[in-house]
Amino acid sequence: MESILRLVQRQGFRRGVRGGSSLWLIAGASAWMLLRERRGRSRVVYRTVLQPGEQLTVATRPPRRRNGPPAL
Repeated sequence: MESILRLVQRQGFRRGVRGGSSLWLIAGASAWMLLRERRGRSRVVYRTVLQPGEQLTVATRPPRRRNGPPAL
């Protein structure tokens, strides 16, 4: 999926700016925005290799409010 978005982005900017096609420019800008949004979402924060028998537990908490106790 990402390779298709990159192709549309390149072609869109090339044909939109150089060729003067506003539709291609819009397609390129849309693909660029989608790629940026996807990149921000898929950030790796921790990576490890588990051996047989090991386990990793992930827990989440609600964000803390600025003034007062954590939100429920």
